[in-house]
Parts: sequence; C-alpha cells; structure tokens
Amino acid sequence: MTPELAASVLEALLLLHEELSVDPQTPWYVGMPDQTQVLHDELWLLAGELPHRSSQALVETWYRAGRSSLLPVACTGALVSDRHQAA
Repeated sequence: MTPELAASVLEALLLLHEELSVDPQTPWYVGMPDQTQVLHDELWLLAGELPHRSSQALVETWYRAGRSSLLPVACTGALVSDRHQAA
C-alpha cells in the first residue's frame, strides 16, 4: 500500500472514532484498544477492496458495508444506529 493510502486509512480511523464517540446511539463504542484495532483492520480491508478512496469515502463505505464485527444488531436484525440504517 502506498503512503497516501496508509494516511487515508489512518485519517478515516480518526474520523470514525470521532463520530462513534459522540453518537448517542453508539454506547457500545468506547474506543478501547481492541475496538480501535478492529476498526483499523476493517478500514485497511475496505481500502484494499476500493483503492484510491478518500478518508471520508472509507468511513461512508464502512457504514454502508454494515459488516463490522463491532456492530450490535437489534432483535429484528436491523443495525442499531440510524446512520447504518440510512446507508
């Protein structure tokens, strides 16, 4: 991976961490090191699948994918956050 792509992934990680930390619908995210590592790994995988994406595009793709191992799922099978439901 290029240094530009690595920078994009790290910036996306910071953006996603910031969004999840302030979203009242994501009380499950507390920014623990293991959660941060999962987000980092998932963003790397998305970046590998969709190269040359901006950090914001990676965040949007992460929400649309809805396949994070961190995401709690309601009994109906719907993702908890409105942001995920909208995507």
